[in-house]
Amino acid sequence: MRSSASSLPVDRTHAVRHLPLKVVLDQVVSQEAQRNELKLAYVRAVVLLISLVLDVAVFLFPQPLIGKEQVPPTVVIISLCANLFALGLIHILRQTLTPEGLRQWQLIIPIFDSALLWAFITNIWRVLGATQPLILSNIAAFCCLLAVSGGMRLTRKASMLTTALALANFAYAAVLFGLDVAIALFAAFTIFGTGFVGMWMGIIVRRQVKNESGRVLMERFLPKPVVEAAFEAPLQLLQNPQRCDVTIVVADLRGFTQFAENLDPQAVLDFLNRYQDCLTRVVEQHGGWVDKFMGDGMLAVFGSPEPLQNHAEQALKAAIAMLQEVQYISPLAMGVGLHSGPVVAGCLGTSNHLEFTVIGDTVNLAARLEAMTKQHPYPLLMSQATAQQINSIRLKPLGRQPVRGRLEDVEVFTVLL
Repeated sequence: MRSSASSLPVDRTHAVRHLPLKVVLDQVVSQEAQRNELKLAYVRAVVLLISLVLDVAVFLFPQPLIGKEQVPPTVVIISLCANLFALGLIHILRQTLTPEGLRQWQLIIPIFDSALLWAFITNIWRVLGATQPLILSNIAAFCCLLAVSGGMRLTRKASMLTTALALANFAYAAVLFGLDVAIALFAAFTIFGTGFVGMWMGIIVRRQVKNESGRVLMERFLPKPVVEAAFEAPLQLLQNPQRCDVTIVVADLRGFTQFAENLDPQAVLDFLNRYQDCLTRVVEQHGGWVDKFMGDGMLAVFGSPEPLQNHAEQALKAAIAMLQEVQYISPLAMGVGLHSGPVVAGCLGTSNHLEFTVIGDTVNLAARLEAMTKQHPYPLLMSQATAQQINSIRLKPLGRQPVRGRLEDVEVFTVLL
């Protein structure tokens, strides 16, 4: 028997699957914010490209287009640099960014947008001066767009930053163009309101993203129909248990208590995470779901709450696959018991703690069959009720066997592995 923590095979990939829920949800929100940022980057690039074409045209033909003798080349140079930077942002945002990296870019990009707006205001003032005061309506519109863009980044800080930058740019324009104070204040309040609305829209979207990601994450722990019912009609889920025919699979490692008593707790945790991840993957691949883990023990259900055709065969195939795969990650042997029959599926517990589970004698007999593997040379035992539904796998009858806690003997079968 192996008796040291170093003897355990440790899989670091399970860390992702067992991250705290808050961390996983933050990652989902970060991914959504990056997608939004990338969409903004595409829009920015298109707008800047059109602006570059117009700036080049104005630079080449200033007299017929704007009635000026000449336009300074800085207009085209700044526009060209902005286009190159915008294309660079698209390239960066197409990469996978960490939440920390994205937060840094969510500060850099608004500053870049603000600098673009500042350059636009400055160039317009230098070229047109006070001859085109109506251009201020365009400047105010651009400031509103800058203010509301923070909401798409799904953070308060981003919204506050873009709103502050938008107000600063409009104040700069108001001074340059000598805008009336009353009109300037009115426009500033409009820009502030736009930024405020963008911030609250971002909060609403963030909550919706978290709710949706929470629903998807719950599907990793509960059957999809149960999760859908919990979100759509929670009272119905609580009050209407479901009766159905299923196949129950119970699995347990042999000698785990002695195996783990001399190990470091962290080593035991790593081993159990790897072991449980393996069993869960196999069960889900065959159409079942894990009802619960009890340390090194597992209870899986095939055929509830969503009906599953040939659930007995799928459960048996899953049990065989589990026995084959566990031997590669565990020095301990595993016993498996299967039984098919009726159960009641529903929520069990108090108002403070509820658990969706299956109840019935079918579960008890499957657990008894698993325990019987300790006295048999076969790691897998099943009842006649399960064996009668198996067509594609050859079974070996073991005759009628006494079962602890039951008055009548049970016809038991196994598979030659």
